[in-house]
Amino acid sequence: MIELKAPQGKFRVIGVDTFDHTEWISGDFNTKEEAIKHAEKEVEDEEMLKMHIYDDKGKHLYDCGIY
Repeated sequence: MIELKAPQGKFRVIGVDTFDHTEWISGDFNTKEEAIKHAEKEVEDEEMLKMHIYDDKGKHLYDCGIY
C-alpha cells in the first residue's frame, strides 16, 4: 500500500489505473494548483485512469480522470 499522506507542506498526486488497479505516486508538489495541473495533464486523453490529490494530513482534496 502506498502512502497517501504528502510530505509536510506538500500535495501528493496518486495515480490509479482502474483497469488493473495499480497505484503509484505520480509526484509531490509545493502547491495544490501545481498538483491539479499535473493531475489533469496526466489524465488528458486517457481512459480508466484516475488521479487523486492528498495533503500532508492525508486528506483527499481533488480527483480527476475517467473510471
